[in-house]
Amino acid sequence: MKMNFSDKIMKKLIGIAAFACIVTVVSSCKKDVTELPLSSVSLDVYFRSNKDITAALSGMYTSFQEEMTGVGSGSDAADKTEAYGGRYNYWGEGRSDNFDRSQYNNNTITELAFNAVTINNATADWGGLYRTILRANTNIKYIPQVPQYDNLATTTIVNNALAQSYAMRAECYFYIVRVWGDGVIWTTPYTDVTQQQSRPRLPKAQIIDSVIIPDLTKAYSLIQKNQTANVWYINEAAICAIMADVYMWRAGQPGGGQSDYQNAIAWTQKLFLAKAPTGAVYSGASASNLESQATWKNVFLSPTTSPEGIWSINWDNTVNGCACLPMQTQLSNNPVQADTAIYFKWKKNNKTDTRFGKTIDTLATPTGSYIAHGDKLLKYFTNNYSAAGILPAGTTALNLNVYLVMYRLSDVYLSLAEAYAQTNDLTNALKYLNYIYVRARVPIPPATTVTPIPATQYTTSAAMENAILQERQYELFGEGKRWFDLVRTGNVKTIMDPIVSRRQRLYGTAQIGFQDLNRIYWPLSQNALNANRLLTQNAGY
Repeated sequence: MKMNFSDKIMKKLIGIAAFACIVTVVSSCKKDVTELPLSSVSLDVYFRSNKDITAALSGMYTSFQEEMTGVGSGSDAADKTEAYGGRYNYWGEGRSDNFDRSQYNNNTITELAFNAVTINNATADWGGLYRTILRANTNIKYIPQVPQYDNLATTTIVNNALAQSYAMRAECYFYIVRVWGDGVIWTTPYTDVTQQQSRPRLPKAQIIDSVIIPDLTKAYSLIQKNQTANVWYINEAAICAIMADVYMWRAGQPGGGQSDYQNAIAWTQKLFLAKAPTGAVYSGASASNLESQATWKNVFLSPTTSPEGIWSINWDNTVNGCACLPMQTQLSNNPVQADTAIYFKWKKNNKTDTRFGKTIDTLATPTGSYIAHGDKLLKYFTNNYSAAGILPAGTTALNLNVYLVMYRLSDVYLSLAEAYAQTNDLTNALKYLNYIYVRARVPIPPATTVTPIPATQYTTSAAMENAILQERQYELFGEGKRWFDLVRTGNVKTIMDPIVSRRQRLYGTAQIGFQDLNRIYWPLSQNALNANRLLTQNAGY
């Protein structure tokens, strides 16, 4: 079942499941999280059937979907100020060298583009992640009681539901650690009005070691193995992908290192044992496990049929209205465009790269400091652009479905290549890099096949990692990965300071840059500080 519920349907389901009482979220400009204790309703009528388990999971996924995408522009969207959310892209690329403000800039993206994020910036609000965490906490506590009321709630059903809840909690905390650093730990539902609501932040390393990794380990132990993947749910492969990603992140943190890269490799090997949406095992043995060059966009347009689909977010326009992401084909005045540097570098230096025209509008041209049509991200849509507008002719703007990719096999291959490079296994690093490199390109005549990168080209771990990061930038453009890659590998200052300075010269807007590396993290929002008096602001703000 797809998790693409409207706000109206979501409220009905949450009412059935009883955990609407956990969190009531109001406008992002005036809230962090308002919690209502579960004791305010009778638990006797909830978590007593399989339907309650389904409803509970639906509410959890819907909460996460809205945090990544927004609440949509449908007529029943409860909070219009959240309709243009897009934190998936804002957090993952808004401060990177992938995205820049367009001529239609707004305060949100302008602050991100110049590293001048303020406490009132909508992207600095972590409330939606904690809302999702609290729903996962309620699932973890109360789903195990369902079998005593409904004998159809088998051990497998309960364990799968718990696995998804543990993994979702871990994923939300992983975002918190990457975006803000230290965070507040909640691992139990809020059940008593007398319970202390304010808690201090705990170190990011503690969150990784005491919550994220144990939650994912628990999730993997519970999830049913050897099942054909349903990409709308956190499944066996998704749990492995998140865990490998966590270890890649941990490796770059103080105290991290070789053992983390080895753990990332080990969890990726576990992922290769799982089944893809096609029913075939992911395997990881060759490029044949990936989408072909000809069908590359299938992983974005139809992830349920893609051999490399792992976990995607389903946004159905007919239910939710416009997804309204910050850079996409639907809007004519997007506040975000592709950064001019990557756009023209990719266009000029990668004429054989078939991904360029499938990712960004090839009609884009420089117009002063901006790119006409440079705000059109095409990879999630069947549509393309012509001089006359969206193709095919007659397409109505703002009515296209979006399936945001959380993890897919190409991402995993490149991450694995990097882990091998960091452990000085350059042979395997090059193998997985070439799977992506060759798949993406066409031969230069008179050659009839693409020449793989030779082993003599990158002979050090550092050179290999740089090549992998460049390939990740092209392959995963628009998939919310680039900023985290820069932070994880310690490349923010080196790459971003010249770009932020260039933007300052172009636009005449004050810029801060990354002289103070504390500013790699987002500030805590004013909403969060107001809601929890025990919080301390991040250094640098």
